[in-house]
Amino acid sequence: MYKKIIILGILLSILLVLLMIKSQSSSPVSNLGNETSEYKTVEYKISQMKDEQFYGQSEDGTKIVFSAESIDSNEKIDVGDVVICYFEKDNVGKGLIKVEKK
Repeated sequence: MYKKIIILGILLSILLVLLMIKSQSSSPVSNLGNETSEYKTVEYKISQMKDEQFYGQSEDGTKIVFSAESIDSNEKIDVGDVVICYFEKDNVGKGLIKVEKK
């Protein structure tokens, strides 16, 4: 009987240690400071601004349109400025996370 209780205690303590290790190592990244692993970034040069919409084009010719709500910083963005757009890695077409001035 005592052997079973001891084995159960050992197994429970191992399980508890594994759960603690897993919770510490797999915490989600809430800060965008590590964009290279979580997000895809693309640089666009702003070509036009119209009605709170910003129009940009990248060096490879792809275009983007985004609203002022997507801008992360308080910096003013003008025509000719270069911005960095952060996208979800799995959904680049519709996964715009934020925009910041370069």
